[in-house]
Amino acid sequence: ADEKPKNDVIVLSDWPKTLYQEPHHPQSKPFISFYAIDVNYFVSLNWVEPHSKQIQAVLWVQKKDTEMGGMIEKMKFPVMDQVPPIEAMVHTGSYHMLIAYCGDMRLRLFGDHHQAFISLGTVPCRFSISCLCYDSEADILLSGTLGAVVTWLILPNGRGLQMAQTVLMSDHEFVQGFSLNSPQGSLLALCENKVRVFTHQGQGQLKEVKKFTPTASGSSITCSFTCVSQGYFYAGNKDGEIHAWGLDQGNFLHSFQAHSSSVICVYSRPETYTLLTAGREGIIREWNLAFGNLLRQLDIDEDLQQLQFIDNTTFFCQTTHTFSLHHLPYFYSLFNVCGSAPEQVQRVCCGRNWTRILCATKDGLLRFLSPVTGDLLVITWPLLVMDKAVAWAYDSDKEELFVATGSSEVLVFDATRSPCMAKYLVCTSVNSGDKVRCLAYGQSHLGMGLVGLMFCGHDSGIVRILSHYSCARIEKTVHSGAVLALSTLEGPQEISLLCSYGMDNTIHLTEAVLQKNKVILQPISKILCACPLTHVILLPGSVGAITENHCWRLWHYQDFLKSSESKQRSVRDKETKCLHQCDITSFDVCSSLKLFVTGGTDGSVRIWDFHGRLITELDSALHFGPLCFANNRGDLLLTFNQSLYLVSCLKLLPPAQLIHLAILSSADDIQEVPKPFLPSFFFSFERVFVPKFVYLGQGLQELQGLEALVNKRVIAFDNTVPHVVEEERHMSTLIHVEPKSHFWEDKNIAFDPKHNHPRHLVPAQLQLAGWDGLNPYHILCCFFGKGRQWPFAPDGYIPNSVIRARLWPDGTPIFLRYDLYQDKDWDMTKLIRCQTLSPMPVLEENISMRRERDKSKKWKRTFYDVLVSIMNRNWTGRKFDEGIINNLIEAILNLTIYCSIDQYKTYISVLAQIFATYQVSPRLCSEAACRLMEDTVHPNPCIRELAWEGLERLGVLSHLFAVPLAMGLMDSDENVRAKALYLMIRVTGIQTKTMLVGLLKKRDTFQEMQREFIGETSLDQLLGIQAKDIQCLLTQVEQQLNENLTLSYRDQQPTFFLDISMAGKPETLVKQIDEDEQREARQSEQIDTRDVTLEPKLRLSTFSPAKSQEDAESEEVVMEATEGRGHMEVTEVMKAIDQRGMKDYGEVFPQVERHEGEGGGHMEVTEVMKAIGQRVMKDYGEVFPQ
Repeated sequence: ADEKPKNDVIVLSDWPKTLYQEPHHPQSKPFISFYAIDVNYFVSLNWVEPHSKQIQAVLWVQKKDTEMGGMIEKMKFPVMDQVPPIEAMVHTGSYHMLIAYCGDMRLRLFGDHHQAFISLGTVPCRFSISCLCYDSEADILLSGTLGAVVTWLILPNGRGLQMAQTVLMSDHEFVQGFSLNSPQGSLLALCENKVRVFTHQGQGQLKEVKKFTPTASGSSITCSFTCVSQGYFYAGNKDGEIHAWGLDQGNFLHSFQAHSSSVICVYSRPETYTLLTAGREGIIREWNLAFGNLLRQLDIDEDLQQLQFIDNTTFFCQTTHTFSLHHLPYFYSLFNVCGSAPEQVQRVCCGRNWTRILCATKDGLLRFLSPVTGDLLVITWPLLVMDKAVAWAYDSDKEELFVATGSSEVLVFDATRSPCMAKYLVCTSVNSGDKVRCLAYGQSHLGMGLVGLMFCGHDSGIVRILSHYSCARIEKTVHSGAVLALSTLEGPQEISLLCSYGMDNTIHLTEAVLQKNKVILQPISKILCACPLTHVILLPGSVGAITENHCWRLWHYQDFLKSSESKQRSVRDKETKCLHQCDITSFDVCSSLKLFVTGGTDGSVRIWDFHGRLITELDSALHFGPLCFANNRGDLLLTFNQSLYLVSCLKLLPPAQLIHLAILSSADDIQEVPKPFLPSFFFSFERVFVPKFVYLGQGLQELQGLEALVNKRVIAFDNTVPHVVEEERHMSTLIHVEPKSHFWEDKNIAFDPKHNHPRHLVPAQLQLAGWDGLNPYHILCCFFGKGRQWPFAPDGYIPNSVIRARLWPDGTPIFLRYDLYQDKDWDMTKLIRCQTLSPMPVLEENISMRRERDKSKKWKRTFYDVLVSIMNRNWTGRKFDEGIINNLIEAILNLTIYCSIDQYKTYISVLAQIFATYQVSPRLCSEAACRLMEDTVHPNPCIRELAWEGLERLGVLSHLFAVPLAMGLMDSDENVRAKALYLMIRVTGIQTKTMLVGLLKKRDTFQEMQREFIGETSLDQLLGIQAKDIQCLLTQVEQQLNENLTLSYRDQQPTFFLDISMAGKPETLVKQIDEDEQREARQSEQIDTRDVTLEPKLRLSTFSPAKSQEDAESEEVVMEATEGRGHMEVTEVMKAIDQRGMKDYGEVFPQVERHEGEGGGHMEVTEVMKAIGQRVMKDYGEVFPQ
């Protein structure tokens, strides 16, 4: 950072500065080389002054201890022999020699400044050289040329050079640059549109180990930078683009347009988490890596020829007219990326040497951060009510976070887990209009178990104590107007002091004392303020405040005792000068150092002592937001660009303060371990119920009922950065929810046999086909057990599980009914399980197929609506029975055979949620993968694309899936090819045709496929592929794909496909569709016959045996279950239809029948699963997988 003491004031600046600039003759093209030994050296062997024609050697020396002041010393040396225009030059370190190439196929050797740049000789190279680089660790010289990298050994005492190795580039690329800042001493060679990584093998020998290739751009790469600490590799190209890869796996991450012309330099600052780029147009830009936005830019000069960073803050550049040295400082380091703009940050004391940073962001989240590491410790759940939050305070003893919601209610979060969930709601006043304005928590030991008190200030001027203990639940009118601010002393205290400031422009100092087994608020003193205050804080022995006039006021406790007018004038004289020329929006105090910090609306930040003297000022090009001290040492936390940054006290404080800090020897804060982010499945509900308590006065409170909080947001993490996502919950046609609050009219309600329960009615939101209630209310009474009272915790906290059970079924989704009673005497599982099967008479042969098909469509629509509803309600944490999950997966797989594109997309989404939430059996995992692989050759390209996407979302893809993905690269549809290319790069890491051919030629590829299992099926069986088929695929890849894996002949289609089938099923599933079905399918876009290809196919061998006719015998089963007033009959029919018997249709869909009887509801659900034989569709010559 740039520190310039002015009148003993430290100024930290991040504004760019030009340390040195010198013009040269406009027609000369001097080459400037940089090297560093004990100081920084910049040398040019063909420098020409602006008004001279004499060529001379010039050396600029920058001593490192004076670089901040920009002290540059220039030295001139005569040139004995005229040097041609230099194209590349490098310094050889301990050899004290410069090696230059001037375009004449000779390497020129010069001594460095120790030898006055005299010529040492030349070495013929027999080829043109584009770039030079010296690797001091390997002690070799590297040169780049067309199609090769040549290494040179430097002879002892610098007597000459000896060529060691010529490394040929496989694609004969032009090598235009090198980079040495790569991990483990490896070498990066910039080869046109790719970067090759080499490792040293000794004696000047290199070996290529990796390469980085952009996925889309073919522009030549001009510069690169490796950030080992972040694990990223960056490269810029001639089109002005920046590309990023992961270092470990070499996977391509991202690219963006940084400049309008060629990028000549890219440099990363891991401390600030920013990326610096320079374009030939003469602009340097700094990018925020957290969000990819532009922070600032610096205009250097047009036609920038060269730019190089020599450290994190200094760079030199050369244009067509000048050589210059610049300083781009920073004084902050990244502390935490929030993901949303911070609105307030404050330090919270939790105990001795134990603090946290509480940060409130614009997205409604409150989070605790570690002051040591900046790690996210705890975060609240984003309930909609948090948008109204106006104040918050933390009870560290009970680990409860209190939030004022802009009304008389205070919401309390349980901070023992992450994410924090609402614990209970406190209505602090019977007057709903008496809003809570501020909160404060004080740690003190008053006795009777009171280790801390939570204070709240109201519009009415009342100060209340919120407590679980009736003896502390008191209130007192302190101000004649609204209470605007409350403040307590930081950390554990012997006495409980409270400072309050109100609309009456008065500061009150009050003490909470325990008197006769009851807490009272005892006034100590007050002071009338001369002008309104904007910030008030209670300090040991004094009270500090920021006035409306942007001044600092400090009253000692004895000042409160002075109330005469004359004394008031003397107190007013202690007011400091104006701190800022704008409103002060942020304020914090470091009491151990007696310093306070202020932040203005203009983004300015200043640190003052308690006497109002300016200590430090931040002069930044950035606009800082809320701020606070991170600890008692004076480290400062700043906010900008949706992130928190730390400024060390070593930069902020003057030497006298640092000496005082060393004498204090403050203990370091405890480093906490972040709590694991484990959201409860109750977070998936649209409404979350919390107990609501109402303060009635006189220490009395009442449990009024339950408050329903709207929950339509979730937290999604981008690595470690949380983001709030608004969920769009679409209600299906079968489910209707009306949000409402739940209150108990009878305040003494209890679960006992004598209580007269109201007649149970199934609410609208639970009116699903076939469900009749089964007298759940009586079951609920028995569940809670023999008339026992409601189970209250000592603090009045009722878990959501208990609340959901109490409100059941009105506030509980259907799937919780089974979970609630699965271990009780009432076995409700027989209503939905299908293990117990009963025989059923064979369906009559003369049933109309049309009627059966209509019923099936109706059932499918019902089933689809239910799936949509379940999917929109989120699966997180929901626990279904394994049998239900298995049946659901099988039903979805059957329905994907013939459905619309939208339905297919929904089925895939539901499958993905199931696979992400539950442990799916190996058998179903194999079946799902096989079905999706079948659909990758579906006639409809949309289905093919969704099938590939489904395989990725189900998590079954591996690097060996490059074999089927290679066929996707040759698909007839452009979108399918794009999806296959994306998966090929993302999953397998294969980015070029050469890499793919290498995998297919690899001898043990097929053996690896035999050893890799998807569920219970090996990959080769799943694909139905043999070793000879890989050779056929290899031929097609070599003929039809370009090097970048795009299709070389767009008008031709691949001449083969995979015939994937399940074990125990026919090889090919064929379905004939009658004219009505075809017409309906076209109208609903279920089948697009235009995408059906008519080309001959090269059939790859399959593994599934042919199904015998005996296996095609009809099987029918039914299961009936009756409970209470309702009757439900669930029937699953397994029926195989002989191929010759299906003349019109090749399928029977699951059926649903509903009969209304006098005794109650009666539902018959029939699921018919048919295995359909092979039939060749003469009209299309295509196979429709079903």
